Amino acid sequence: MRARPTRSARSHKPQYLLAALVPALIVVLSISGFVWAQKDVTVVVDGRTINMKTQASDVAALLEEAGIVVEADDVVTPSLETVVDSGATVVVRHSIPVVLDLSGSRVPIDVVGDTVADALIAVGADPASNPGVRPSLATRLTPDMTIHVPDVFIRVTQEDESVTAPVRLRKDSSLEQGRREVVSEGSVGRVMKVYRVLVTNGTEGSPVLTTQHTIVAPRARVIAVGTAKRSRGIPVAALSSRDSKPPKGGRKMRVEATAYSAAQPDLNDITATGAKAVRGVIAVDPRVIPLGTRVYVPGYGYAVAADTGGAIKGKRIDLCFDTVAECFKWGRRMVTITILD
Repeated sequence: MRARPTRSARSHKPQYLLAALVPALIVVLSISGFVWAQKDVTVVVDGRTINMKTQASDVAALLEEAGIVVEADDVVTPSLETVVDSGATVVVRHSIPVVLDLSGSRVPIDVVGDTVADALIAVGADPASNPGVRPSLATRLTPDMTIHVPDVFIRVTQEDESVTAPVRLRKDSSLEQGRREVVSEGSVGRVMKVYRVLVTNGTEGSPVLTTQHTIVAPRARVIAVGTAKRSRGIPVAALSSRDSKPPKGGRKMRVEATAYSAAQPDLNDITATGAKAVRGVIAVDPRVIPLGTRVYVPGYGYAVAADTGGAIKGKRIDLCFDTVAECFKWGRRMVTITILD
């Protein structure tokens, strides 16, 4: 005797129905997803418009899907790696191989354009100055056609040139009046200049500047100009002493000594203390050697600390000389100075 089912057979039907609906639902979602992912785009190839739907992710994949081949000399806008969105327009201009006959010299070129005038522009010639070109400037280009250019025409050339950095002065209340310090050296710029050159029988005339475009803007050289009132009271008498005989007393200090001169074009002849920059004046870090201190420097002589400088920090001094040549002769050296005051 067969056992009775523990559950009604009717209770199994919803399961069978769900099992049948799932594959159908997957198919519907796949189809609707495919339709939803389609993007409407426009492709313009050499003036011919193609409207298409695509799932291509970028321009390169779109052109491959459309069967459009592009070479290195062709122009594609936007670029091949650009992401394709719905509503996008992609323009393809195929180059046309032609031959320019320049006074018997045959020059093959690939032109992205439509007319003979475009071919002249491609080689830097001004179509307006070549009325004798054969065939005429308005003639449409065809592959491998020959264009005859007369002996006289205008060539357009371009050159990159450097632009000197401008100088900008900036007031600085932390510096004494008359002092100048370079804050930023700046940098030169670059500009592209376009010239027109008249070519007659193969001989180029003098170039005439027509336009220019900035490629890299120059950065200004910034110089801080001191505005603080000058300190007074530093003795300036006998600063030019060249006595090389060392003193008997005093405190010794090992320092790095460099040299400067008021004759240098970027320096002022007035020190931070208001004294005139002459031999016998040295620049110091006032935290190490107070202004007004008299010192003895081997190989230089007696001097007074009457100047400062942005680069003079710690145990470093800068000796003032009368000429730039003396500065080069001194160079940079370590010396043991004697502090007298």
